[in-house]
Amino acid sequence: MGLFDALIAGDLTTLRVLSVAPGRFLTEARRDFDQDWDFSGYGTRYALDQVASPRARALGDEAARALFAEHGASGDLARLLEGMQRGGHEMVWLCAHAGLGVRVAHHIHSSVQGMRQPQHALRAGGIRRHDVGADEAHVLGDGLNLSRAMSYKCAHADLPYGGSKTALIAAPIAPTDETRLGFLGYCIDQGHLMTGPDVGLDGELIDALSRHVTPNILCGTSTPLGPTGGPTAEGVFIALRAAAAFVWNSSRLDGKRAVVQGLGSVGLALAERLALANMRVAAYDPDPARVELARKRIPELQLLPERGLLETPCDVLAPCALGGVIDEAVIPKLGCKLIYGAANNTLAGDCIDDEIRLAKALAARKILIQPDWSITVGGVIAGHEERTSAELASVERVHAALSRICGAKTTELLATAAAEGLTPTELAYARLRRKVQR
Repeated sequence: MGLFDALIAGDLTTLRVLSVAPGRFLTEARRDFDQDWDFSGYGTRYALDQVASPRARALGDEAARALFAEHGASGDLARLLEGMQRGGHEMVWLCAHAGLGVRVAHHIHSSVQGMRQPQHALRAGGIRRHDVGADEAHVLGDGLNLSRAMSYKCAHADLPYGGSKTALIAAPIAPTDETRLGFLGYCIDQGHLMTGPDVGLDGELIDALSRHVTPNILCGTSTPLGPTGGPTAEGVFIALRAAAAFVWNSSRLDGKRAVVQGLGSVGLALAERLALANMRVAAYDPDPARVELARKRIPELQLLPERGLLETPCDVLAPCALGGVIDEAVIPKLGCKLIYGAANNTLAGDCIDDEIRLAKALAARKILIQPDWSITVGGVIAGHEERTSAELASVERVHAALSRICGAKTTELLATAAAEGLTPTELAYARLRRKVQR
């Protein structure tokens, strides 16, 4: 039994784990609403502070820990606390609605950058959906890593937000499902977020949420700037050209070979840009529909099998699926010279020290990489532009920001790291730690 199951078994809805000092955490478990509360009215008939429970209940730290022990979830809580300590996280907030089959986890790494800004959003980070039955420990660990990257992504992009990531464990939610949309909107607002779509949430669902439930989710299909895949791919491409100029003394990519792992909304957009730059592009994706779409858009695309993909000889490896693909075991087998892709948390580490160790191992093989959060900023930049400018949101301003952050900053980062005998990963983290940490 995991943490969500223990909450439900205890007739509770919410868990908050808060870091109050290094290595010290307080837990609070609550019942904030009843199963029959009508969430279809959230965002229209009532607001966040009007969700009530006639049977409200709150357990402090000692009682909450006893509840998890009673239901066999002490080990799950201990793993969560260990992950938060390793990553330097401020808070994790879990909420479960047993009747709706929806579980939400906000992983809040840092709020420092957002503390002084005047809007609702202290933090920024997308929502990633996991199927019902997903391994809870994996979901929470993934969220911790992704939220840590978001803190540094926002700081690197000079945006006034801390970093967070939301995990949604639920069956696909229809844009017409007002009750589940209302509950998800309630959870989003509880996190004080500026959020948008990640894996498993499509643009139509984001539109339904933003139109009818909460203004704190952005970048749907019909919003001024549209989905975030395009800006994210553009930022990665700009950074790649800067890296090419550093390594090969030219930003031209003609004739170079790229291997793209994943042809989702960002991976396909990046593959198209690489092909237009006259690169020889090869790719893998497990979804036949995505592969077929890619072949229509890139007729010269070479398809590769999953087995041995990362070992394929190439100039550029572009991981664009889920993270953690570069670990100690795979580094000796890599066949690339540069790793520049759109996947978050490309390096399989649960803390900064893990990532630095892997970056040094890559450098020893003369493979160039920089933190993925320094080049995948397009989505959060577009979200900020849409949030602050609404219908006047400007594609030109987004592209100007990407040129500066992914282009000029990459050029400077790579040159300075080389001059100081550091990996770009070491230097990038060293520069931003003070902005992110308390």
